[in-house]
Amino acid sequence: MTATTTPQSPSAAPPVEQLLQARGVVMRFGGLVAVDGIDFAVNEGEIVGLIGPNGAGKTTFFNCLTGMYRPTAGEVRFLGRRLSPRPQAVTKAGIARTFQNIRLFANMTAVENVMVGRYCRTRTGALSAILHGPRYHREERETRERAHELLAFVGLGRSADHLARNLSYGDQRRLEMARALATDPRLLLLDEPTAGMNPQETRAATELIFRIRELGLAVVVIEHDMRFIFGVCDRVVCLVRGKTLTEGTPDQVQSDPRVIEAYIGTGSASESHASPDVRTSADPPATTEQPGQSDGRAPADEPTEDGEQR
Repeated sequence: MTATTTPQSPSAAPPVEQLLQARGVVMRFGGLVAVDGIDFAVNEGEIVGLIGPNGAGKTTFFNCLTGMYRPTAGEVRFLGRRLSPRPQAVTKAGIARTFQNIRLFANMTAVENVMVGRYCRTRTGALSAILHGPRYHREERETRERAHELLAFVGLGRSADHLARNLSYGDQRRLEMARALATDPRLLLLDEPTAGMNPQETRAATELIFRIRELGLAVVVIEHDMRFIFGVCDRVVCLVRGKTLTEGTPDQVQSDPRVIEAYIGTGSASESHASPDVRTSADPPATTEQPGQSDGRAPADEPTEDGEQR
């Protein structure tokens, strides 16, 4: 008797794994509802854009995803497991982020900044670190080597020994990405990675994001530069007043009259395409800051959005 098998179609794509799933996320600050019941998902290897006018709740939502804020309601799951609303737990689970306002250790070198990100993956105990035992020396050497590799990957190989505060603005943005990558994430969240960049730096950032995706990572990007967003993302989600206005491919979102109205009040699709960069002079410049913890309230130098209240 001959067994028969059904051949697999050579064109059948492998199943795509869902990395992140947020359900009904709400974030209230007193009587202000900054995030209002957002459902959001990210698949493996996907680049997703998160857009919306100032005050839409984008950065607040990022803070809910990464444990900086404890959501008032809803849940966030990563690889099927509910995430603890603590930044260190989120990082160890495989999610890394950069910040709207650059948060580097200004008086440390570039390589030292990246090494800080790597320490969440080391296993040296307190005693070995104090006594500088064999494991400490081995992991310190491996951490430094990995930091140099990541600096080269983002194009800062020659700046490894430069203080972070002495780097150009665009290089500081890339350094923050390298530090995030040092945590070995599967999902990278970028909060306005091209803010303040010139066109050449923006093109370099676009190429870097594509190379990050080639490493097997998924990426979520907050941006106001529509030309950048629609050129780099597979899918775009638009938030308005803490809620999801629309979601779809770049072509679908940029032609949606509701998105155009959300940004410029009223106007035609042709007017929107003529001016795809909706960044305004009201957007704050990024500054070099020290990393900080959040207890659910925003740091003094970064007020919460009104939604984002920047």
